[in-house]
Formats: sequence, structure tokens, C-alpha cells
Amino acid sequence: MWNSVMKSVGLLPTEEYIQPRLSIGNAVSDHEFSTGHFKIKVDAQALCLTIKNVHNRIIWKSLHNLPFLSTCLGKDSVSPGDNGVFKITECSEKPSRLQTITKIQKENDTTIHIYGGLSAKLVAPTHMDYVMTFKEVSHRQLQFSVQVTHRDPCMEDYDRLILTYESRAEENFYGFGEQFSYASVKGQKVPILVREQGAGRGAPAVKSALSMLGSYGSADNFATYASVPQYISSDIRCLFMENSEYMSFDMTEPDRVSIRLESDKMRGRILDGKTMLDLITEYTSYAGRMLPLPDWVSAGVIAGIHGGKEKTKQIIQQLRQKDIPIAAVFLPDWTGERLQETGRDVRFTRSWWNWESDDDLYPEWDAFVQSLANDEGGRIRVLSYVNPLLTATNLKPRFKKNLFAVAQEKGYLVKSTQSSSSDSQALSIKFGLNLEAGILDLTHPEARTWFKEIMKEQVWKSGISGLMADFGEHLPCDSGKITLHSGETASTYHNHYPEEWAQLHQEVVMELGKEDEAVCFFRSGYTHSPGHMNLFWAGDQTVTWDAHYGIKSAVIGMLSGGFSGFSVTHCDAGGYNTVPSSIPGMRMTRTKELLFRWLELAVFTAAFRTSEGIIPSLNAQFYDDEDSLAHLAHTVKLFTTIAAYKKTVLKEAYDKGWPLLRHPVLYYPNDKIARELTYQQFMVGSSMMVAPVLTPSTAFVKVYFPKDAQKVTWRHVWSGKYYAGDGTYQAIDAPLGQPALFIKEPRGDDGLLNGLLDYATTYYQQKTQPK
Repeated sequence: MWNSVMKSVGLLPTEEYIQPRLSIGNAVSDHEFSTGHFKIKVDAQALCLTIKNVHNRIIWKSLHNLPFLSTCLGKDSVSPGDNGVFKITECSEKPSRLQTITKIQKENDTTIHIYGGLSAKLVAPTHMDYVMTFKEVSHRQLQFSVQVTHRDPCMEDYDRLILTYESRAEENFYGFGEQFSYASVKGQKVPILVREQGAGRGAPAVKSALSMLGSYGSADNFATYASVPQYISSDIRCLFMENSEYMSFDMTEPDRVSIRLESDKMRGRILDGKTMLDLITEYTSYAGRMLPLPDWVSAGVIAGIHGGKEKTKQIIQQLRQKDIPIAAVFLPDWTGERLQETGRDVRFTRSWWNWESDDDLYPEWDAFVQSLANDEGGRIRVLSYVNPLLTATNLKPRFKKNLFAVAQEKGYLVKSTQSSSSDSQALSIKFGLNLEAGILDLTHPEARTWFKEIMKEQVWKSGISGLMADFGEHLPCDSGKITLHSGETASTYHNHYPEEWAQLHQEVVMELGKEDEAVCFFRSGYTHSPGHMNLFWAGDQTVTWDAHYGIKSAVIGMLSGGFSGFSVTHCDAGGYNTVPSSIPGMRMTRTKELLFRWLELAVFTAAFRTSEGIIPSLNAQFYDDEDSLAHLAHTVKLFTTIAAYKKTVLKEAYDKGWPLLRHPVLYYPNDKIARELTYQQFMVGSSMMVAPVLTPSTAFVKVYFPKDAQKVTWRHVWSGKYYAGDGTYQAIDAPLGQPALFIKEPRGDDGLLNGLLDYATTYYQQKTQPK
């Protein structure tokens, strides 16, 4: 406010009154330069830079008489918190206001350079010189880069670049990795930093309740495990950055996008395509496509169980008695249970992070895994759990090895620069009151080899079929607090860490020759992560109906991730984060109804994996009673019945990068209502549409049927009723067991959905016939 008063009376420095502008020198050619499939022009009359494709469609354009490159001073703050929560505060001071273009030059058939300068003031010497290069790397990919070539002394600390360009008010933006609060982020500012999802999103009551867990700090609505500097827009545009430093994409102003990068070297690509699906294919040709998922994952439920060998056997027996097909059991506590106290009278258990089996919970672990593989009712696979953290085992001396002590002695852990000792000590990451851990330094080749051998000898040797590879988002990003073996700065390497974590597991699987059998699923990721994994999951949601942190956010996250290459995904069926409390409105425990609706949602994902939640005793479970087991049997039947159809959709994921779960905008980019849908409905491939029930005490949903030029109709699988694709909403009955599910007619599924239609018709008739 005071700054505004000072400006109004003319008491601020002269540069504060300079309006930002673009200056194009008289010697700059107004010729349209071609790289082959792209055309680049500096337009002196329109005072802008324009990029067109070979068909003369504008795919990128700067704003009239405004700098498309700028810089500013200021040091951002990334506050570390427990459990991988990072809070970002941007600081921008003394922005440059003038951009000049002094020359445009063609180097060869594919490369064009633009030269110029940036300045905060009119007087000399206050310039920094830059060269912006455009290079065609394929007929649909135009790479751009910016490098500062010279600085006047007063510009030495201007080490940030900002790229600003044109957008339409009606243009919607999707992607940026997994975003849990918004599908389209038009009107938002999206920070790009891999981090724990945190507890700061949603209603204050959710934030306060989750803070009771102690290890969950405050975050914002864009905190995500998988943050990617890439988007695809409804205007059939795609741009992504190749940098890994912190950056943000600002779309708060309706006519522009601004990318703010914490580096003076910028790299990115502009993609061309005819459809949004084309752009996904083109983007994933760079980022990598997810690996094939073994067929066994589609054969039944993956039952998530805590509590040990006897409990696992008991639940398997219950499932067998109900003829519920079991693909696997997921046993995250195979290393034993460690009591976690938060200091707020809340206790829950974590596994021990020493990566050897626990003789108390799972005596003769290897023999138990083999017995399930040879189960007379059919093979049951076992999935275990690991993460890149190691904890000291002095509180549990029965462990055969202390991996933390070995890794610390050999220098395999990320080191802290804050140690009072003369020798650098391992960084300690806090997880609540009584749990600290060191994190594996993935830049250390010997550390990677050592940990891979641990994985082979202590994890895979038992005969497991896969694992949850957790975390990947916990590496601090403050270069002043940690040192890495490679010498890379933490600020540059932080976002790469989950990529390296996924690659390590891919190497282990391939070296063991298990690539056709194994499943490793992850929650954290960056640009190149998808190419190293065959299954993703949406991380830890709360056991609530919440749109920012509960079941609705899981849908938003899975759909947004599909734009960024995370094409084969699923979520914890039932949610995970649980909070006991006697305070009204603060207690968060899973109801039976929420569990049932989440099981219905799991039908359409890549893996049907149940979760007991972080405090199983407080949550409704599928094995609680006959009613719950019957609902599980029904939803697993739906899951296996559509497996053949989903297999064809998954092949598109592997071959083209197209997601299994698809936002309707991918097929209807010109439909305003379709563009703005969030969790309300989604497509599974091109022939199936789902509107899950995500609100309590509800037996119907409003479903939007986008207007389709092909005059398609949508067949309700339960009642057999047809709905026209005419751009209208319809109220659809959706009692428990009958999620709103539609098949497109005419359909091109080669009859793969006939089994679903037969089962649904029979089920519907049984439910509606008078008793």
C-alpha cells in the first residue's frame, strides 16, 4: 500500500514508472524463417514473436509490445517440513521492464537464433544480453533455449528467467503431473516441485485434523508427489520445460501464461499436433511411456493387509469362501510394525525401514511367500514395501543387519552441511516425534549398487511379485543444507530424485529377469518417471469424501496425471489417512458407505488394490461382515469382467501414451462443460464413460452427455436405457452396486464388453424384481 502511495506522488525511482515493452531493432529482419515444419517470425508491426506450424496454425505467440523474456531479483523460500512437506514462497523484486531484439539469424535448416537484451532501467550500463535458440528436433517438436551471454555489473544477481506468452481467456490447461485440487488450472499459479501432498488443502477442519498426525505439515492446493512442468491445453497446444530447477506456471491473467524459472539457462519444447491425444503421444515420445502391466494384475483383488501372517491367512480364507478371485496380497508391514507417536495422543504404526522380514509378524517369511504361490486354490502373489529411507535399528536389536549404520559408514546417505562435527554426517529427516531416517544418495554409483543388492537379497529373493516403492519426494531442495556425492546442487537434483528412484527399481527387475512378472508401483514422479514404471498410484488420500484430499481428489489426480504420461494408475481403494479424535468435526474414519463407493471406483482403474488405512481398527473393512464381502465380490467381478476391454486400452497406453482413465476434454475440447469437469465423470478408453458416486447418502448422479458430431448414444449398462450425446445433463439412478456406467453406441470394442452387459443386465434384474 505504501509503495502505491509513493508511486502516486512521484517519489519512487525512475524505473518504477517505465512501462514494460518490447523493442525491435531496425536491422531485425521481418522475414518468416522456416525450420522445415515450423515458421518463426519477429513481427515489427505487431511487436511480437510468432511461431506457426507447417499448416500456418499459430502454436505460440508473444503478447503485443510486451517482453516475452524478462528477469528479476529475489530469493525464493522453500521451507522444509517434516515428512517431505515443502512450503514455497516466491520473492520477485526489481523486474526488468525492457526487452530488445537486435538480430534474428538462421544457423542451418533446423536452427534459428534471436539475439537481444533485457534491462531494468533505461540508462546504461544496465543490460544483460541473451540468445534465444529454436531448433526443430522432429517435425512435431520445436526445442527452445535461452542463455544469458553477458551481464553488466549491476545485473550480476539477475539469475532468473521469465517467459511470457499469449493465451485465450477460454483456453483451459491440463496436466502438470498429478494435480489433486483442479483439473483445468486456468486462473491458477502452479508451482513445480515434487513434494509430499501435505495437509493444507481443503477445508480448515481437514487441515487441523491431519495436523494431529504430527508428521503432516501445511501445504497448498498444488502440493503433489508428481509435479511436471508440462501442460496440454484445450486449444490443442502443448509446452513443457526440460529444466529441473524450481519453476512456476502462472495462468492467473486471462490473456497470458508466464513461466518463472530459477535459472538463467532455460530449455523447453513446443509441440504440434492435431488433437490433444496427438499431443500426449508426442510428449510421451520424449518423457517415456509406462511399461506393460502383467496380466495377473487384472485377475482379481490385490488385498492390502496389515497385521501379520495369521491375519493374512484368515482374510485369504474369507475371500476363498466367497469365491472372490485374488490376484495378490499387499503386505506393507513385512519388515515389522514400529509404533509412531505424534505428541497429540495419536498413535499409529509404520513399518521398520531396514528392509528385512520380521520374525514376529511373519515367521519364516520366505516359506510363507512360497506357500501362497503354491496355494491349492490358485496362486496368490505377494507384494511388499520399500522406500529410499533407512533408520537405525538400536530400538529393535533382533534385526540381523543395521543398514543405516552400514550406509552411513560407507557414505551412501545424503550428507548434511549443518553438522557440528568436522565430518559431514548423514542428513536426518524427521517423521514425527520418535522417527528419523537417512535418505539414500542416488547420485552415488556405489550406493545404488549396494542398495540394488539389498533389494535382490533381502526383498526379491523370497519370491515376491512386486512392491510399493514409496516416497521419492523427501530429498531437501536447499543446496545450503545438503551435499550430494555427484556435486550436483540440491535445487537442480531434487525433482530428478523420483526419476532415479524409479529407474533403480526398473534396473533391479530387469537384472532379475522379472520384467514380465513384476509390478512396482510409485506415487512420486517427474518428467521421465513414467518410462521406468508399470504402475502408478495416487498417494495418500484421507478416508473422506473431500474434494481436495479425499476420494474426489483421487479422481482429479488420476485424470490430470494422464495428461503428463502417468497413464497406468490406480488409488488406495478406501483411502489411507485416518484421524481419531473426540472433537466434533475432527474425526476422520472410513464409513462403510465410503468404502463401498471407493471399491466401485477401483473397478475402472488399472489395479484393484484395497487399503486398510493407516489405523485399520478405526476404518470399515471389506472383511468386516457378509454385506461388505458381498460388495467386494460384486465389484471385483466387474473389474475382471472388463479386463479384456481394458487390456486394449492399456495397449494404447504402452504404444501411444494415452491414459487408461481419460478426461472427457480429450474427446470434446470445444465443449465448455466438458472442459470444466473435474471429478464428476471420466472415460475409460473411448467406449466407456463413468460417473462415480462420490457424495454420501446419494443414490443418483447428474451425468453430462457431450454433444457428439457422430450422433452417438450412450447405453446405461444396468437398465439398458440409451442417452443421446446431445449436450445435456441427465439424472441417473446409481444405488450401491450400480455406479453410473455407460457404453458408447455404436461401439468399436470387438464384443469385449458383451460380458459386462450380460452381467449388468442380470444383476439389475435381480435387484429390481419384486421379492
